[in-house]
Amino acid sequence: MPDRAAATLARYRRAVRACAVMNLRQAARAVTAQFDAQLQSTGLRATQLNLLMAVETGAAVTITDLAEILAMDRTTMTRNLKLLRDRRLVEPGRIALTAKGRRAAAIALPLWEQAQARFVRSLGSQRWESLIDELAAAKAAIRPRSRPKR
Repeated sequence: MPDRAAATLARYRRAVRACAVMNLRQAARAVTAQFDAQLQSTGLRATQLNLLMAVETGAAVTITDLAEILAMDRTTMTRNLKLLRDRRLVEPGRIALTAKGRRAAAIALPLWEQAQARFVRSLGSQRWESLIDELAAAKAAIRPRSRPKR
């Protein structure tokens, strides 16, 4: 392999190993898969349960509010809400759960708690607390998306 190609390959390898996007997404996908497996019997994915719980807290009045709380873009939030509305878990035209949505979340929450406890045990509670602090610092270090001026 020519020196330039070898240098480029080495550079790519360093970038892949250090890449914040890749490492955080890999960790998120692995954790999500474990939670999804735990929740499988409920018909909800972990991301859907997170959304149901965020809706139920009542902290969001608009789709934009909900998207900001969950660090999602508005179009993705709209699509995810539509899926839950189609299943009659979220009320049409409102950011509120239906009775069916509350029941689904109530059934799934104990399974989520089991998955969470298992994850924290496997990592260790001290490492988990440190990780939570580090993730909060990482989120704080990144500026929120600026909205276009009108």
